[in-house]
Amino acid sequence: MKRASNIVVILLAVVLSVSLIGCGKSGKEKAKKGAKSTKEEFKMPDSLLTPIASYNLVRDDYHPIKGGVMANEEIELQYPASNIARYIAVKTFGLARDGLNLVKEKIGPPADGRVVLIGAKDLDEYKLLTRKEWWYYGVIKGDTIYFEPFDIMIKRSIAKVSIAQKLAQMALIHKSKGRIPIWMREAIASYVAGEGDILKMQANEFRYDNMNLNISPDEIKSALTKAVNRADTRIAFYAAYRMLGKLLEFSTMDHVVEFVDYLGQGLDMDKASKKAFGMDYNALIDRIRVDREAGAGKK
Repeated sequence: MKRASNIVVILLAVVLSVSLIGCGKSGKEKAKKGAKSTKEEFKMPDSLLTPIASYNLVRDDYHPIKGGVMANEEIELQYPASNIARYIAVKTFGLARDGLNLVKEKIGPPADGRVVLIGAKDLDEYKLLTRKEWWYYGVIKGDTIYFEPFDIMIKRSIAKVSIAQKLAQMALIHKSKGRIPIWMREAIASYVAGEGDILKMQANEFRYDNMNLNISPDEIKSALTKAVNRADTRIAFYAAYRMLGKLLEFSTMDHVVEFVDYLGQGLDMDKASKKAFGMDYNALIDRIRVDREAGAGKK
């Protein structure tokens, strides 16, 4: 109700400003005063102010056309203008903060400085920025993550997991100095973010289409690197996640993170694998690959 009244106030102020055009100096002064009071009236509902107080923001700007920026020392969130922009921004920033805290605990920091999260205005803008379709929800470029529109992610109930997953990927890239294998990067990030059930549910779609879910490590790498075909990419996500699951049957996540850290220290794949898992990298892959499981095929 308070939100609706604020919108009415804004509309009335706009009408008043238009009516004062051409009324001389006093009219212009009144219009200025009206615009100023309108700006002051545009406030967030009290229910949204409580979480903001815990964000420790150093910047919180919003423009009705350009959109807004919300930032603390660790996260900068850039979002487009909309009727619900402030609500989306506050909710998304909270998810980003929680995701960042989780990732720092499980893996380490995703960057040396502030991480930037940019939400596209719409799916067309997202495709222009990333060259990706709607089903590929985020793209990492340096210390910046480009996401499809935050409101769409929230409506799809994937915002929490998706933001944490991309932050985890960024942390793995950072820790390994960019040397972590792509299958492991995707799998660990999904594991940390709690994306396993989503991946399994998505895989069912392709299982019912009688597609092969037990693909080789080379096929996984190719599909994840290209990420142009929805079915191939989704199947590769799930296969990589299952490889990590098999690895965790005889190892621990601590050892997995140690392997990533060894790569960042400059060790080659075999040396890092031997230190973390007691075997060279090719032997490790042969032990956990899903295309050689008993009964592997279209299941």
